[in-house]
This record gives sequence, structure tokens and C-alpha cells, in this order.
Amino acid sequence: MNDEGNNALSAVRISLAVEPQNVAAHPTRLLQAVSDPIRWRVLRELVAGQSLTVQQLAAKVGSTPNQMSKHLRVLREVGALELVSPPDGDKRKAQHAVPKHFLRPDESGKAVIDFGACVLRFP
Repeated sequence: MNDEGNNALSAVRISLAVEPQNVAAHPTRLLQAVSDPIRWRVLRELVAGQSLTVQQLAAKVGSTPNQMSKHLRVLREVGALELVSPPDGDKRKAQHAVPKHFLRPDESGKAVIDFGACVLRFP
């Protein structure tokens, strides 16, 4: 593919990304992304507000790091996850987290993810 084709493809990928504050504006894309069993388990792991690396998430949900990277990209593109710096400041070990403004306790005090268009509750 020539440079123009690569640039066009990059522009398409960028235009598909959803700003986190606009997640509710695209509920079908959000629901489609979180309906995958592996992505659901990723969100269940992150609902408490922590951040984890690709390798940590892959180990927790029984996936390979390569597959996990693809799942995390989908969740980032719909605004359900964001990249965050690790606590030790080593930017080579980027971590993923649910944006803090989506996290809240429900009526019973259990952590949920509130995307506005839907609230995800985990057992």
C-alpha cells in the first residue's frame, strides 16, 4: 500500500475513536465492544479503579498478550478504557484503566461502571 493509502487508513482509524466524554453518544458501539466475553472480564478486573498492564490483564483473563492488546484497543476506541502512566512512572509499562469519571458505587456500595447510556454491574 502506498503512503497515501496508509495515511487514509490511519485517518479512518482515528476517526473511529470516541472521546471518553462522548461514550453515551455511541451506545451501540459501546455495547458491542463490552459484549465480548474477554472484554467483559477485563472491565470486571478494572471496576475497582486500579490500572493493569497488557500482560497482567492477559494473565487474569486467560488470554495471550497479543490478543489482549487487540481487545484493549477496541475498548479504548469506544472510550471505555484509557492508557495511564504506572505508579512508578516508567512510561514503557503503560497501563489500562477505566476513566475515573465512569466509576461509582451503586446503591449497595458495590463498584459499577456508569457510561451514562448503560451501567455495568459485575457479580
